[in-house]
Amino acid sequence: MGIPMAKNLLKNGYAVVGNDVSTNRMEMFRKLDGAQTVDTLREMAANVDAIVTMLPESDHVLSAYETLLKSSKPEQIFVDCSTISPESSKKVSDMATRKGCKFLGAPVSGGVVGAENGTLTFMVGGDEAALKEASGLLSSMGSRWVYCGPAGSGLIAKICNNMILGMTMVAVAEAMNVAVKSGMEPNILASVINTSSGRCWASEINNPVPGAVEKSPSNDDYQKGFKAALLLKDMRLGESLAKEVGATTLLTRETVELYEEISKKGWADRDFSIAYKYFKEL
Repeated sequence: MGIPMAKNLLKNGYAVVGNDVSTNRMEMFRKLDGAQTVDTLREMAANVDAIVTMLPESDHVLSAYETLLKSSKPEQIFVDCSTISPESSKKVSDMATRKGCKFLGAPVSGGVVGAENGTLTFMVGGDEAALKEASGLLSSMGSRWVYCGPAGSGLIAKICNNMILGMTMVAVAEAMNVAVKSGMEPNILASVINTSSGRCWASEINNPVPGAVEKSPSNDDYQKGFKAALLLKDMRLGESLAKEVGATTLLTRETVELYEEISKKGWADRDFSIAYKYFKEL
């Protein structure tokens, strides 16, 4: 996600400096026309006006911001696009406030395709005045943002969105498997679903059946896209959030169990639409 987001910032005239723990990612970043890299987060914070982060887990975000804020400047803007727990985002927001900085928790929806096309949706939690200051950054990487409320609110929205995403992907994969095994061509069923009441992102954009729609990760053996491991992480975040507020999540539990089985098959790094392959091979 970070590389295409950086490309869009560069395309919109921003000077972009990158850092990643992955040497491969750093090499990819250096190849971007006009991009620079730094070796440490402290060097990053000391030399830029705004920082956009995207990391896999809550612990990674907390650790990164402990380092970034040591070299931060007053009024510096931080935008975290990671999908983490709302409590962790609130904690980072408090850390930034104590340093005189501005922080927005702004997870995204739209996947790699949205990042590449600059059509991401940002679900923003934090100070609304800080959002106005960061609007140029966001509009360079996405087509829409929604102010969800105070710190942590954007994460609540994103987690609930991804709970639906995981469940609908499983539903589409299961139904498509029935149709294909019944002798129906997947592209024909996809065209029916996508002009009918079953239409959703999982059927229209990220269809789990190879050949059903163009540009879906399923057409590339599920090699690119949103990793099943990350979807499983988000579903578990949904369960934790539901437990905190006393909500029942029966379908979320079923989806978690399915993706746990997918991970056991060694498919955790494949796109989460690989649920279709799981059903096909049962």
